[in-house]
Amino acid sequence: MANILIVEDETATAWALEESLTDEGYSITTVDSAEKALLAVRENPADVVITDLRLPRMDGVELARRLSGRKNAAPVIVVTAYGSEDVMRKLEAIGIHACFPKPFLMDQIKKSVKSALRELPR
Repeated sequence: MANILIVEDETATAWALEESLTDEGYSITTVDSAEKALLAVRENPADVVITDLRLPRMDGVELARRLSGRKNAAPVIVVTAYGSEDVMRKLEAIGIHACFPKPFLMDQIKKSVKSALRELPR
């Protein structure tokens, strides 16, 4: 069973992602800040990380940068209502797996998670 880390400070969005991905059979950890996400991946490495872009204190760009620098880095999927061209360039440079504008379709997220998992080294 794949481990998915959701980093989202909006309770309703976090809940929707968690419920939908749990129904797909994934093990889910949900946190509401980038700092908690970094602690969570140390304790239980994630296979995929789904993060909001706007988070308190540390944003999703910096979180993706820090996660991508780790050994055996998990693919990162970003969801955001604030995806400017500059931000998108930064995310592409980091090498995120995908970025979806809010409101997103849950089927898009599910397909992206499956795609990210297929790309993991076996």
